[in-house]
Amino acid sequence: MTPHYLQLMLYKTRADLKVEAARGYMGMLWWVLEPVLYMGAFYIIFAVALQRGGEHFVPWLLIGLVAWKWFDTTVRMSLNAITAGKGLMSQVYLPKVFFPAVVILKNTVKFLVTLGLLLLFLLFYGVGSWSWVAIPLLLLVQLLLVCGVTFSVAALTPLYPDLKLLMNNVLMLMFFLSGVFFDTSNLQGWLGMLLDLNPMVHVIHAWRDVLLLGQWPDMFHLIVVLLFAAAMCWLGLFLLHRYDRLYPRLA
Repeated sequence: MTPHYLQLMLYKTRADLKVEAARGYMGMLWWVLEPVLYMGAFYIIFAVALQRGGEHFVPWLLIGLVAWKWFDTTVRMSLNAITAGKGLMSQVYLPKVFFPAVVILKNTVKFLVTLGLLLLFLLFYGVGSWSWVAIPLLLLVQLLLVCGVTFSVAALTPLYPDLKLLMNNVLMLMFFLSGVFFDTSNLQGWLGMLLDLNPMVHVIHAWRDVLLLGQWPDMFHLIVVLLFAAAMCWLGLFLLHRYDRLYPRLA
């Protein structure tokens, strides 16, 4: 992608964020309130109503929810990324990677805001640690995973519209099998092997190790996630390039 397209992508991201903030009376305050309400709802359900958890359950739960929401929201928005750009595609040529890339950038900005709030909460909670120096590494790994899945899903959805329904159900299944609400490290047998196939399980583990437990993340599983993410990025970019001229006729 040329510098011209990169500049346009940044402009589109900034414009979308401004429009989104202008839709409500509280503007960008919703970027803070939305994740707080989201996390508060699950805390009431699992910690208060179901009496789940123990010591440090609140930060443990919040870390999992924050990491998952970045992945989930971005992938779900990518399902319509190219079809939603039909009007723009009809006016000017753009490489189709432009549309999912804008979705990724927009949600990454929101995630960084939420992550900043989470770090402030953890400091107030008293769990800050030297291991936080690994945060840039975790950001890189999860960003590459988000890019890989987003590019691939965005590339395939215009070709196979039924993928939208399938992905919504897959994401819901991944959510409940990601370890957001329970510790997956103690699971053995076929169920443990099944959960190991979910890359977000290892990403969430890594975030909790670094932010809450003061440990360096499991590099073996992070490298596996990184390789999977790189393969998905290659697949997504390949498909977006291959069907670049076909998308305007399908959108």
